[in-house]
Amino acid sequence: MRIWRDWRMRSARLRASLLSSEGARDPHLRRNFTAGVVNGTLFIFAETILDPNLVLVWFLSRLGAPNFLLALVSPMRDGLWFLPQLLVSRWMRHQVYHMGLYRRMALVRALGAFAMALGIWLAAPHPTGMLLAFFIPYFVISLASGISGLPFMEIVGKTIPPRQRGVFFAARLFFGGLLGLAASGMVRLLLEEQAGLSFPHNVVLLFFIFAVFTSIGMAVFAGVVEPPSPVPDGRAPLTPWREAIRALWGRTAYRLFLGARIALMWAAIATPFFTAYAVRELRVPDAMIGLYLGFNVGASLVSNVLWSWISLRQGHRAVLEGATLCGLLSALWALLVGPLSGLWPGVSGWLMLPVFVGSGAYASGAAIGGMSMLLEIAPGHDRPLTIGLTNTLLGIALLSTSLGGLIADLIGYRGLFALSFGFYTLALVLLWGLRRVMEPDARV
Repeated sequence: MRIWRDWRMRSARLRASLLSSEGARDPHLRRNFTAGVVNGTLFIFAETILDPNLVLVWFLSRLGAPNFLLALVSPMRDGLWFLPQLLVSRWMRHQVYHMGLYRRMALVRALGAFAMALGIWLAAPHPTGMLLAFFIPYFVISLASGISGLPFMEIVGKTIPPRQRGVFFAARLFFGGLLGLAASGMVRLLLEEQAGLSFPHNVVLLFFIFAVFTSIGMAVFAGVVEPPSPVPDGRAPLTPWREAIRALWGRTAYRLFLGARIALMWAAIATPFFTAYAVRELRVPDAMIGLYLGFNVGASLVSNVLWSWISLRQGHRAVLEGATLCGLLSALWALLVGPLSGLWPGVSGWLMLPVFVGSGAYASGAAIGGMSMLLEIAPGHDRPLTIGLTNTLLGIALLSTSLGGLIADLIGYRGLFALSFGFYTLALVLLWGLRRVMEPDARV
């Protein structure tokens, strides 16, 4: 309760600041803050409807997809979001405004989302055709998201003051989590085939809902009033990443942050297989998928209050540390579910619930802490380049985690969970090193 009261008090102060000093300097601050939160809320609702680690993995499992394709879903979505940003940053360095690129990519993403829903509907009930109708538009949507990701981050960096960014991202996740609870109930209703739609038509409806809400969310963010960016005199170097790499290796804090983020990418290698493990080895019924999704979203929602409070009180690094600890505990519990289900086979499905609770809390904290820390570390005069380089390196690391399916075939699901536990531990060590490096700087 003390955390909740403190969080509400600090949030009230931040709301007041939207109308006072910072709001006076930027008359569009309140509008931009609200548009960004609404955008995130609608996107989180839509992505809960098609959660890649639960709904999409279940959908592909029903189509008989191999582990390799199951492991490709999250890396394709997130890796292609990160990967193109270094190339985009080179173009952006010469631009004063970035909203035009965001709007063009938003149109591509919206058309791709509707094409994916329509293609799966037309290809049903043929598994191969449905897989193609899913993966081809999914690739296009993910790539367009990556191209628009850097303009999005740069616009947020220009329109949201640094001390409000933690609460900004937390508010997106908090209100998105509220709608996500409704989305999880909708998913459970449709997957249990209680709405009169059988597989695969129940899933097709989920794809159409996803397309509608992501399109509305992008339209809302397109209404943000973007201030101009300072453009350096003269031409940018032909290879701008060289100067960024020199800055990277010259800053210990940057190296530790990047190393921790890459370790977390590999730690999440097991996340898609929590669902596959529950369905294929524990034999949980389809109805449990909706329940897992509800607990996952609920944990994300509740933890947002904690992460926002920590962000305001102790900083973004502490949020990332706490989130990593949640991920570590979820991987550890997943390792224990097998032996425990041997003792109590009737409750094996319920034993997986803490895994999805920890995973939801981790995802929420990693999103808040990771984005906020990157904006904090990136120098303002060259922020697009720094963010672009970082996200491209993270994209390469994330795409490499698609090997998780092959690793699962070699060492099994529980071996994959043990590997995940090891990477979470490594990430914690690097973040503790980052704490030692940054605290002396803060005292200077």
